[in-house]
This record gives sequence, C-alpha cells and structure tokens, in this order.
Amino acid sequence: MWVFRGLVFLVLLFVLVYFFVTNSGQTVDLNFFGKQYLQVSIYWVVVVCFMLGFVTNFVLAALREFRFQRTISKLKKDMAIKDKEIHHLRTLPLCDQPDSELTAKERKAGGSD
Repeated sequence: MWVFRGLVFLVLLFVLVYFFVTNSGQTVDLNFFGKQYLQVSIYWVVVVCFMLGFVTNFVLAALREFRFQRTISKLKKDMAIKDKEIHHLRTLPLCDQPDSELTAKERKAGGSD
C-alpha cells in the first residue's frame, strides 16, 4: 500500500512540476476580497492555494485525531471499570449465607414435603 501511495505522490509531483514549467510565463489578475493583485504569476497562485488546502486539511485532521484519542481514552476507562467489576463478581462467594442457615432451610423444605 505504501508503494502505491508513493507512486501516486511521485506522479502528482511530476504533473505539478510539468504544469509549473509549461506555465512559468503565465500571469493572472486576482480580485481577492475587494483588493486587486495584478500580474501575479500562476505559480504563486497554485502554491498558495495548495498550502491553504494543506493547512486546512491538517488542522481538521488534527482536531479529528484529538477527538478520537479522547474517545479512546474514555472507552479505556470504562473498560477498566467494567473489568474491575467483572473481577469482583468472579471472586464473590456462590452463597452469602453460612452453612448452618442453609441446612436449616433445607430441613424446613425437606420436612414440609
């Protein structure tokens, strides 16, 4: 899988370099929030857009990762509490009554039959 991702990255890198080389003389006029930028190289437009997309994606991915880590931590705590409860339930005696009381009840039950 990492080989496939590496090849895709290289192909995209070569396409980007080819785009920059073939359009190195191209300029554009930008109107960005009411401010005009004249004769901006298309290279800078692409690089800035790429960086804005990268930073946005990184921030969103980091927020998602932190949320997942918080959820995992909460679930681990819940699991530890439940494991402790299971351990306590396994170590409980089968009968809470002493043997003498149990035999007295059995005698009553057996005597009334």
